[in-house]
Amino acid sequence: MSHRHRRHNCSCQDERRQRWVEPSILYTLWSGPKHGYEIMSELPELGFVRGSADPGAVYRALRTMEANNLVRSEWDTSGAGPAKRVYALSEEGRAHLSCWLAALRERRDALDAFILRIEQLMPQSVESD
Repeated sequence: MSHRHRRHNCSCQDERRQRWVEPSILYTLWSGPKHGYEIMSELPELGFVRGSADPGAVYRALRTMEANNLVRSEWDTSGAGPAKRVYALSEEGRAHLSCWLAALRERRDALDAFILRIEQLMPQSVESD
C-alpha cells in the first residue's frame, strides 16, 4: 500500500468495499456539482452499472462520502419544485479519486497477468476476446 493510500485512508484497498459506486460518483463530480439524479443518470454510462443505478446505494454512498469529507452538499432552492441537494467534490475527494486510480491500475495489472496465465493454458481455438 502506498503512502497516498495510508494518508487518505483509502477504501479502494478494502476488498469488502471494492465497489464501483464510490469511484464512479467521484468521477461524475469531477466536472462540477450535480444533483443526485444527475449523478445516477451518468453512472450507467461508465459501464459498471447495468440498467439504472440503485438510488439507495448512490445516496448511501454520498452520505458516507460526505461524512468522510470527500464530497460536500448544499440545498438548491432555485427553480420550481422542492429543494434539491447538490453535491460537489472536495479537494480530499479529488485526492481520493487519485487513490482509486492507483488501486484500479494495480487491479488491472493483476487481472491482465491472470488472463494471460489462463490464455496460456487454453488451446488457441478456445481463446476469445
